[in-house]
This record gives sequence, structure tokens and C-alpha cells, in this order.
Amino acid sequence: MTTFGKRLKQARSNKKLTQNDVAGKLGIDFTTISKYENNKSQPDNEILRELAELYEVSLDWLISGQAMPGKPVDTLCVDGVLQPLTRGEALHLVDSLEMYRLLRAKREKDQAGNRAPQSRRSGD
Repeated sequence: MTTFGKRLKQARSNKKLTQNDVAGKLGIDFTTISKYENNKSQPDNEILRELAELYEVSLDWLISGQAMPGKPVDTLCVDGVLQPLTRGEALHLVDSLEMYRLLRAKREKDQAGNRAPQSRRSGD
């Protein structure tokens, strides 16, 4: 299971933000963000709420690594690590996956057609 700090860093990275970016948005020092991500310090409730809002993740996921029952969180598992996704990211990935599957099916159909024996023309 990932630590709180790892989830914070992961969520920040997913939003393509630096520690300085986050610190500026929250009005705190970047070293404080570093301490949170390295499990050296814990944010107060207000900062925790702001982090979840900024990273577009649920407080439940941020605190425990799990979604609250009945409130699914869009995630992607890569190498055994859950990556939280914004709704937009999740929808984009679903579209991309559908396109990939359609292209793969077309490619397989084309390859199967190329392997089928060619019928001989009459008179050859």
C-alpha cells in the first residue's frame, strides 16, 4: 500500500505541477510540500482539503488510498500503483482505448484476409 506522501506526490505529478507551483497556489513554502510528500509532516485539515481539490482527487483516496464506498474514483493501475485520474483524463483514456481496439480489430481482419487462399480466375 502506498503512503500518504507517495499519494500526494503521485497526485501532484499527475497534474504536472511542481512543489513550487502547489506551494504558490496554497500560499505555503515549497519545503512544506516536500515534507508532506516525504511523510515528515502532515497537513492540517484545510490544507488537506485544498490539496484534494487542487489535485482533483477524493479526500478518502488521499488519506487512505481507497475510495469511499458508493463514490468511485477513476484510477489506472500501472505497475501495481494506482494512479488517480481526473474525469477528463479517464474519459480521454476510454476514448483512446476504444480507438485502439477498433484499429486492432481492423488490422486483424485485414491480416486474416491476406492469409485467405486466393481464388483462381476461370480460364487461368
